[in-house]
Amino acid sequence: MAGSNIGIEVRIDDREIRRALQRLVDASQDLRPAFREIGEYLDLATRERFDRAQAPDGTRWAPLKPRTLKRQQKRKRPLDILVDSGDLRDLMRYHATADRLEFDTDRKYGATHQFGAPRRNIPARPFLGLSDDDHREVLDILQEHLRDALRP
Repeated sequence: MAGSNIGIEVRIDDREIRRALQRLVDASQDLRPAFREIGEYLDLATRERFDRAQAPDGTRWAPLKPRTLKRQQKRKRPLDILVDSGDLRDLMRYHATADRLEFDTDRKYGATHQFGAPRRNIPARPFLGLSDDDHREVLDILQEHLRDALRP
């Protein structure tokens, strides 16, 4: 068959895919919205840990010593562990940037309670950190942030 010719041309219009990928790239370069949501979540989760008197891994905090209980009763203070004025529990803070989330307390005694102070006979009562549920929630928030970016 001299002179016969068959041509096949395939064109793929990938503009929509490229736009979606660009939205995904843009969303992953500025995670501030997701980090703010995570910061709010961590604030609530940490307050709940104070209410349950337990560390992020689920272990119970060391009980108050009898002399601490006696002192708090005299001052008519709450008998909850790590709750005196309520500042440590209620003044958690977070700072979200495009690529980082910091969650902490500015209370100087926060580190003493988080890590303990053996010389002063103060046991560690960790309140900062992520439980297994917290890990899952943080991942869910990040995934939702990226899924939202893929929506046209």
